[in-house]
Amino acid sequence: MHLFVQIHPADNFQWTESFEGLSAALANLPGMYFEMDGSFVWVDHRASPPNQMDGMVYDRAGRLEYVEVKGACGVDQWLTLCQAISGIEEPNYAAIDSRVRIHRVADGDWTTATAIANQLS
Repeated sequence: MHLFVQIHPADNFQWTESFEGLSAALANLPGMYFEMDGSFVWVDHRASPPNQMDGMVYDRAGRLEYVEVKGACGVDQWLTLCQAISGIEEPNYAAIDSRVRIHRVADGDWTTATAIANQLS
């Protein structure tokens, strides 16, 4: 499945992670290439053919605003990305959904990380 989404903080929730903190968390993922301007390319070589997601981290005044992601990914790669962005230590969609909301750019609708995962399965 090809994604084009923006990952925002959930209503009534503010991310506490800084740009630098998120960049460090993302840069440590296997197959991740992260630039200090906020752009990244993440290739999952476990998939055949490999999946690739391209993204951009946006911040303002020292706070994360949102993360834009487009490309192909599997459910495991999606969970790992959402987990890193939301700051959740254990892979748990209910916890992730309490911290993020997903904007599907193509149709303008809002959804959850869980709903995207279900589409990827």
